[in-house]
Amino acid sequence: MMRRPARFGLRALALTLILIGGLVWVGDGVARQAQADQARVMSAEIIGPIGPATSAYIQRAISTAEREGAQALIVEMDTPGGLDTSMRDINRAILSSETPVIVFVHPAGARATSAGVYILYASHLAGMAPGTSLGAATPVQLGGMPGGDPAPAPEGTDPALERAAEGSVEEAGSAPQNATGNAQALRNKAVNDAVAYIRSLAELRGRNADWAERAVREGISATADEALALGVIEIRADNLSDLLAQADGQPVQLRSGDERILSVAEAQITRIEKTAAEDILSVITDPNIAFLLVNLGFVGLLVSFYNGLEPVTAIAGVICLIVGFYALNTLPVNYAGAALVVLGLALLVSEAFFASSGLLALGGLVAFVLGSLMLIETDAPAFRIDWRLIAIMAVALGGTLFAMLSYGLAAQARKVTTGGKSLIGAQGHVLEWSGQAGFVQVQGERWKAVSKTVLNPGDAIVVTKLVGLTLSVKATR
Repeated sequence: MMRRPARFGLRALALTLILIGGLVWVGDGVARQAQADQARVMSAEIIGPIGPATSAYIQRAISTAEREGAQALIVEMDTPGGLDTSMRDINRAILSSETPVIVFVHPAGARATSAGVYILYASHLAGMAPGTSLGAATPVQLGGMPGGDPAPAPEGTDPALERAAEGSVEEAGSAPQNATGNAQALRNKAVNDAVAYIRSLAELRGRNADWAERAVREGISATADEALALGVIEIRADNLSDLLAQADGQPVQLRSGDERILSVAEAQITRIEKTAAEDILSVITDPNIAFLLVNLGFVGLLVSFYNGLEPVTAIAGVICLIVGFYALNTLPVNYAGAALVVLGLALLVSEAFFASSGLLALGGLVAFVLGSLMLIETDAPAFRIDWRLIAIMAVALGGTLFAMLSYGLAAQARKVTTGGKSLIGAQGHVLEWSGQAGFVQVQGERWKAVSKTVLNPGDAIVVTKLVGLTLSVKATR
C-alpha cells in the first residue's frame, strides 16, 4: 500500500530537480548571452609609425569585429604618421566596414599627425583626450634626392601651396630649397592629391573639410578642444568609459548606406591583441632591420664561399636574405637604389677574384652607399634607413673584404712546408756523383739529382726544381 505513494514522490522529486536544472541552464545561457552582448565592443591600437604590420593588424581587427558582431571597434591612436600605402589600406578597410570604427587619440600626450589625420577623418566617429593634438598632415620630402632643396615657386603659384611644398620638411631634416621646376611640379601634384583625398573623407563623414585642407597645405595642428570646436572630431573624452558614454546614441553611416544608432554606454571592451606573426612583421619591416638582414645574409654567403661552401654560414646567410627581401618587399623600395646596392655588393665580391688594385672595391663601396641612401622611397622619417647604419655596414663590408684579401695574400706569400714544393730551396749535400747526375741527401732522405755543373761527393747543394722524383740542384759554394 505504501509503495505507490513513495514511487510517486520520488518521480516528483526527480522531475523537480530536472526542472530546476533546466531553469538554471537556461538562465545561465541568457546571462552569458547578455554578457556577450554587453561585451561586443572591441578595441585595437595604433602606437608608433604606421607601416605594413600596423595595416595588417588593423585590417584583422576590423574583420574580427565584423565577424563577432561587435557594436563598434575603438582604435586608440598615438602616431607620428607613416607610410602612405599602409594608411590607405587602413582607410579602405574602415570605409568598407559594416562595424562602426571609432578613432580615439588617447592617452594624454598622444598625437595623430600626418597619416594619423587621414585615418581619423576616415573613421565613423572621432574622439580625442585632453592633452592630445591633431594635424601637421603636410607631405614631407616630396620628390628629389635626399638633401636636395626646392626652387622658388613659379610666378603665380598659390602662397599656401608654396608653403606646403616647403611644408613640415624641418621634421624630416631635409628642407628642399633649390629644386628644379619639375620637382616643384611633383610636390604640387602630391599636395593637391593629399588635399583632394582628405577633403573627400571630410565630406563623407561630415567633418570640417577646410581645416583638413589647411592641415595639409599649411601643416597646422589643433588641440582636443580646438578640434571639437572646429567640427574636426565629435567627442572629447577623458577615457574609454567616457568615450563610450558620449558615443552612445550617436548615429553613424555604414558602407551599405544604413544608419546605425550606437548602443555602447554599458559595453565592456575586449582588446584585440597583435599576433606573434604581426609582432615579428613589425620588427622586420623596420627598414634598418631589413637592410641589416640583407647585408648580414650577403656577408654570410661571402664567408661561406671563401670557406668552401661551409654549410652553417651559408644557411644563415640564405635565411637572412630571404627574410630581408620579404621585409623590403612590403616597403616602398626605390628600385634604382636597390640596383645600386646589388651592383655595389657584386663589385665588392669581384675584387676578391680580379686584381684591380682596389678600384672595384672602391666603386662597390660608393655604389653601395648611394644605393642605401636611395633604397627606401618614403616621406615618413620613421621609415628611412639611418645613415649611421649605412656607414657601419660599408665599413664592415670593406673591412671583411680587406681581411679576406689580406689573408689570401699572406697565404700566398707564406713558404710551403708540405708536399713536393716544400723541397724548393731546401739544402743538402752530395752523396754520389758522376758527370751531371748522382744522388744527394735532402731533408734526411736520398734523392736522385741532376745538375748543369759537375759536383763532387760532400758538396753542399740547394734544390732549384723538382721533376717527378728527380731534383735539380746547384752548388751553394
